[in-house]
Amino acid sequence: MQIDVITTQEGLNGLKQNWDDLYVRDPEAQFFLSWTFLSSYVLRYEDAWSILAARPGPPGSPYVALLPLRLRTRLNKKTGVCHNEINMAGNYAADYAGIVCAPGFAERAIPAIARHLLKMNWAKLHLENLRMSEKRRRLLIDSLADKRLTAQKMPRVNKTDNIDNCICPAAELPGDWDSYLEQKTSANTRQKIRRFLRKLDGSDEFRITHADASTIDRDIGIILEMWRIKWAPRKGNLLPGLIRSNRILFKDAFESGTLFLPILWQGDKPLGGLAFLVDRVKKTMLFHLAGRDETANDIPSGLVLHGYCIRHAIEQGFRSYDFLRGNEPYKYSYGVEETTIHCVLVKTKTGRNLGDRIDERSVGSVLEQATKFHEAGNLANAENGYRQILEVSPRHPRTLYGLGQLLAAKGDHWSAADTFGSLVEIAPKSLKAWSRLAIELQALSRHADAAEAFRKVLELNPELSGAQYGLGRSLAQLRQVDEAAKVLSAVKDRPDGPVDPVLRAKAGMQLQKLKQDAGPCYIKLDPAKASPPLLELVGV
Repeated sequence: MQIDVITTQEGLNGLKQNWDDLYVRDPEAQFFLSWTFLSSYVLRYEDAWSILAARPGPPGSPYVALLPLRLRTRLNKKTGVCHNEINMAGNYAADYAGIVCAPGFAERAIPAIARHLLKMNWAKLHLENLRMSEKRRRLLIDSLADKRLTAQKMPRVNKTDNIDNCICPAAELPGDWDSYLEQKTSANTRQKIRRFLRKLDGSDEFRITHADASTIDRDIGIILEMWRIKWAPRKGNLLPGLIRSNRILFKDAFESGTLFLPILWQGDKPLGGLAFLVDRVKKTMLFHLAGRDETANDIPSGLVLHGYCIRHAIEQGFRSYDFLRGNEPYKYSYGVEETTIHCVLVKTKTGRNLGDRIDERSVGSVLEQATKFHEAGNLANAENGYRQILEVSPRHPRTLYGLGQLLAAKGDHWSAADTFGSLVEIAPKSLKAWSRLAIELQALSRHADAAEAFRKVLELNPELSGAQYGLGRSLAQLRQVDEAAKVLSAVKDRPDGPVDPVLRAKAGMQLQKLKQDAGPCYIKLDPAKASPPLLELVGV
């Protein structure tokens, strides 16, 4: 069994037919593992998602199992050392996760996927919300057994209201509405649903609308505002992000034809609404979010909306009405049965990535953090970040430049010169890289090499007075008096363009020394004043 890793949108799009075929065939597949849901959701995380795809045949043959993943980069602020964590790709919008797998291939494909995971660079693997058969789950967890790792089951009980979010109630739907009421609900609940739906069906005052192209933005706004009012005290600072992500989720679902969003009205006043994700392949309606006007008491909006939606689902031929995660008591009024999902955290014993290297896709995030440390003067942490990048990408120009600056600031001019030397091999037309190399070589009194580097700078920009002065200084140290005097005079007497008065004065002092003594000049160039601003990026 071979594992391919899909990381591009082109590759994802190319999977569609194969993925859809697997989804239809897999009895354990559920909406949050569908191509329809994940193909739009993962693209929110550019360069951070991947699909592990198992194939039993040669390249180009159909895949028999797919595991969608998302990479995250975490920082130890005390050390500047980063590690990677892997989540299921749908977290945190998906209530369920797992592996799409063709029947008959789980015993081979799932262990192969697990073995590939063990070759990847991560410190934590969050197997959240696994909705898998015991057989498949054991195949995955057991195949991740490794002396470098620990695994523990994670509870998901909300301490505020004691709701267990690993318990997922759902009602299996019979073929007709009356059978559902008789088989699934208590006499009291059945009587209430019938009475209030009759009131709704025969009313000019109450009505239910379904979101369509002309109302979708309005209806999403209504339900999210009601939800915001109810949950603001609990969600706190998380609320804006949750509202934003749900709005995107609903718009994506509407565009793909998988959103059902009914709103209950009293006249022109909205009383409540429910948002469902609709899986027509598996014939399931998944209840995702509710909002209601907590001040309205004329009709029980939750009971009416759920009764209406269950009746609608049966009429549309759906077989399951899924309340998703959480064993809230009200769900049990609708004739549900429980499914248990599992949350398992697999992590390294050291807290560092497997292989002790960052995932190459996290280079950008690590560089951003290292740069912040560098600019704040925390050189130790910055250096840790730069070196983590160079372990996986030794020719990364921006990192070499930052590390070279850092080493120079520490006074390690030998290492700085080596670093900038590597950089100019990669970026031979980078003015800044050659300038920094020349300065470091000069600080080491390697004046012949420094002069060559300054000449390279002047090839790239003949008008750079700082490079002219540096060349003149190194030539003076090399006792090449005539050429040194010519170069320094060009700086001192330059008629065109602005020249730093300090630089002009230094050039004059150097010339005076040359006239007084044909020997070498020991006036030092201050590298800090001659260098580009801290962390100015390499132009390559």
